[in-house]
Amino acid sequence: GTSVGMSACRLGAGTTRLCAGIVSVAKPISIECQMANYSNNLYQQLEEETGVKTGYIKTGSLCLAQNQDRFLSLKRLASRLRVMGISCNIIKPKEVAKLHPLVNIHDLVGALHLPADAVCFTGSAHVCLLLMDISSFFFLFLILDRTSVQQVLVEKGQVMAVETDRGSIECEYFVNCAGQWAYELGQASETKVSVPLHGCEHFYLLTKPLQGSLPCVSSPVVIDMDGRIYVRPWQGGLLSGGFEKNPKPIFTEGRNQLEIQNMQEDWDHFEPMLSALLRRMPGLESAEIHQLVNCPESFTPDMRCLMGETPGVSGYYVLAGMNSSGLSFAGGAGKYLAEWMTYGYPTANVWPLDIKRFGNLQSSRTFLRHRVMEVMPLLYELKVPRWDFQTGRQLRTSPLYDRLDTQGARWMEKHGFERPKYFVPPGKGTDY
Repeated sequence: GTSVGMSACRLGAGTTRLCAGIVSVAKPISIECQMANYSNNLYQQLEEETGVKTGYIKTGSLCLAQNQDRFLSLKRLASRLRVMGISCNIIKPKEVAKLHPLVNIHDLVGALHLPADAVCFTGSAHVCLLLMDISSFFFLFLILDRTSVQQVLVEKGQVMAVETDRGSIECEYFVNCAGQWAYELGQASETKVSVPLHGCEHFYLLTKPLQGSLPCVSSPVVIDMDGRIYVRPWQGGLLSGGFEKNPKPIFTEGRNQLEIQNMQEDWDHFEPMLSALLRRMPGLESAEIHQLVNCPESFTPDMRCLMGETPGVSGYYVLAGMNSSGLSFAGGAGKYLAEWMTYGYPTANVWPLDIKRFGNLQSSRTFLRHRVMEVMPLLYELKVPRWDFQTGRQLRTSPLYDRLDTQGARWMEKHGFERPKYFVPPGKGTDY
């Protein structure tokens, strides 16, 4: 059969067009590391085999540690990556300075060096369009630009057809990979499909080309999670963004706008990240600013992407909610979803990312709005043993909840269910 790709606006006119263009394997769980590693290799092959420029540069990356707890977490990450055959090195602060002279190392304990990490064009729609062109050349793949999906038709729990503003298309399979608009598209099915994600504003700064003997285009990406910022080379200057403690949810009322335009600058909101950047790279104080970019990113309730067949509609698949790692995950996620649709399940264990982990209770706009305000800051925070989400709690409890609570239960949430984590003896405080 023929595969059809549809976009309600220009392909790549969404958040992809404005993403930071970083491809890094430094991810919290193994399946995400595998997806990012596959994507990295794919993008490198695209440029080598097609000759089309994607802006792919193997810069490597430096994940910095300002304290021993962060350093230990990086060592654990390095152990996981080595098992997967991914090159990485734990290095000292002096080695960081050699790799990136702009980095202030005086408060660093160490770092993780990932030499295979890379960057692509910040307008990474280039990569998307190139993949589309290759698909249409080698396979029966039709691209319908500026074609709006009005409804997904379902019969007896099975996808039957898609109604568009250009007519109907009969199909057995439908993939909702609408990114920022995946939630609304899920609601446009005859049998509504829950796609729990919500947008937040995301900021990054672009500088004009730096003067003097400063880093070149292949300088490593710097990920300073303790400072909540990332920095990458960009057209002779630098690009720097981050994940702030006080994110700003967007599109909280009404329908998302179709094409993401550059949203309003907010220098007051960006100031903590700018201060962190100047602490990490004091030499940038004299740098000239080119632009502050504000574009939305979509986040999920547990900081992991959504993929797989939906529980309520057979043949309806989802691939969305990349939590600001869309470019890193795209190649690997696409591979695993294709295997899922072809063979019934991917060759890797993608259970942590399966959309079936969420129910309708976690798809309300109110829940999502509050949860993403908690999720976005957590992307760069250390997870301590007793950590758990604070928002959207007590959605699903057992009949024994009140009895266990009075006996000192301390609760954790998993897939919306409240479960006792441990019990505090009578008379002991919460820090017991």
